[in-house]
Amino acid sequence: MVKPVTRLMTIDEYLETELAREVRHEFVHGQIYAMAGVTGKHNRICINITSHFMNLSKDRCHVYQTDVKLRIRREKVYYPDVMGVCQGEPPDEYYETDPCILVEVLSPSTKDIDQREKADAYRSIPSLQTYLIVDTESRTVRCYWLEGQDWQVQDYVDGEIPLPCLEGTIGLEQIYRGVL
Repeated sequence: MVKPVTRLMTIDEYLETELAREVRHEFVHGQIYAMAGVTGKHNRICINITSHFMNLSKDRCHVYQTDVKLRIRREKVYYPDVMGVCQGEPPDEYYETDPCILVEVLSPSTKDIDQREKADAYRSIPSLQTYLIVDTESRTVRCYWLEGQDWQVQDYVDGEIPLPCLEGTIGLEQIYRGVL
């Protein structure tokens, strides 16, 4: 038996229907994917990072945690765990397009997507300077940063991670406070 063809959703249809959904979904090339729930550990790490980013940015940047969409052209829409935007006002009240820093906190169900698919998609954003991938099982943060035209990568297990667009740093002690 042949399965019926499923029509891909347009980004405009996604943005319109996402507002009415109880469960958040990400949009990738016309397909939508339900977001998994998070653990308390995951949430505490996000809060630690968001609080620190807000202290660093003062009023220069908008800092968001988990519920504001990131739109990448007309192809993809994600919900980053933490996002910093230092370029003017958002293009829409429900999403941003020009972050300078993004953070994903790993969950078992999203680990592969965060490390491959999202890493590639995020690094295609012209305004992005830094992408952090935070492990919840070990005190390890993978940092991608733009140096000239080339992306660099380093794993941090201690010390301070530079955050150029926020004009500061974040230490692993701050990220994992009360968690690991």
